[in-house]
Amino acid sequence: MRHRCTISLVLALFILVLHLSNAQDGDKGSKPEDYVCQHNCIRRVLNLPPLKWDAEVEKRAIAWAEKRKVDCELIHSEGGGENLAKGYITGMQAVQMWVDERPDYDYAKNECTAMCGHYTQVVWKNTTKVGCARRKCNNNEDWIVVCNYAPPGNYIGQYPY
Repeated sequence: MRHRCTISLVLALFILVLHLSNAQDGDKGSKPEDYVCQHNCIRRVLNLPPLKWDAEVEKRAIAWAEKRKVDCELIHSEGGGENLAKGYITGMQAVQMWVDERPDYDYAKNECTAMCGHYTQVVWKNTTKVGCARRKCNNNEDWIVVCNYAPPGNYIGQYPY
């Protein structure tokens, strides 16, 4: 009988821990370390210096995500060095969407064959800092993801790396 009580208690604790770990799913894949890791994966492939999370850059992303969550429109803020995404996505998925533009960048010609400006910002060699935010849109369907970069990249005529 005592053995059954112990097993029941262990099982109940396991279920509680599992439930509590899933309670944070809204942030899963959208923590600072998730964004940094996802950015630095492609940067490592290209032998670029890693990005570091920056609280000041994050504040800019938070402010813009708060403003944009009202209508969930992908409208850029002033100042450049910004990537936007929306949908039922995590922060890591947004960064991966931007990285997936890589085939549309022709390095030899330093031009995009389709949309690739998000990708070139992710891999901009002189960019050293990133800060991102993810907010639920007021439509209760989509999330908006904003990443800001310092110093900004995507200067016309310059190669990203």
